[in-house]
Amino acid sequence: MMFQPVSDSIALSQKIIAQFTDAIIRGELKPGDRIPPERELAAMFGVSRTAIRDAIKILSGRGILKVRHGVGIFVADEKPIDSDVFGAMGGTNVNLRDLFDIRKVLETEAAAWAAQRAETSHIERLQEILEDATNHESDLARLAERDAQFHVAIAEASKNVLLVRVMWNLLDALAESRTYSLGLPQRAQQSLVEHGRILDAIRRHDVESARAAMHLHVSSVEDSVLNR
Repeated sequence: MMFQPVSDSIALSQKIIAQFTDAIIRGELKPGDRIPPERELAAMFGVSRTAIRDAIKILSGRGILKVRHGVGIFVADEKPIDSDVFGAMGGTNVNLRDLFDIRKVLETEAAAWAAQRAETSHIERLQEILEDATNHESDLARLAERDAQFHVAIAEASKNVLLVRVMWNLLDALAESRTYSLGLPQRAQQSLVEHGRILDAIRRHDVESARAAMHLHVSSVEDSVLNR
């Protein structure tokens, strides 16, 4: 079963959104796939249709889902924003260096905004991802998924809609370098430690520490990939 019931305590829509984004990252939901109607989704998640509508509204606003009135709800065929600039990225060091330069600008600020704006549900989400990655650090495929989820979850915690959409575009551009870097000796363990420092700063709402921890992490991955 792709979706699981969620707790009725807090932030239902955020928990529903997290399961959708996870399913897309894992490849269980693909561009153009039709998702079940609201009534079925409400039963799957064990929530009201209102919570489902709220989640779908947010996901469609981010360009991740597309609502076709009278037809159904689909995973968006197109990228959330024009991705020509990302599609041009290849595997050369020059292009990868450009990518890391962009990451150091965008993701350091994402971490800072997350430290300012994250709610309890965002922090719990990041903690769950990190714990699962730590418990499966020898599983490269799973680590790559968790790495993508962690960085998207930080963008979510920043509450900047455009940044979330940009991060979805970056996922494809980052996929090859992420898998390569995590396969390097000690890189996976180092990334887990660095993710822990980022999460700790966000949990403490320490903006400068979050910014510094993310900059250090992206720079460290860059060094592993480009200077190997």
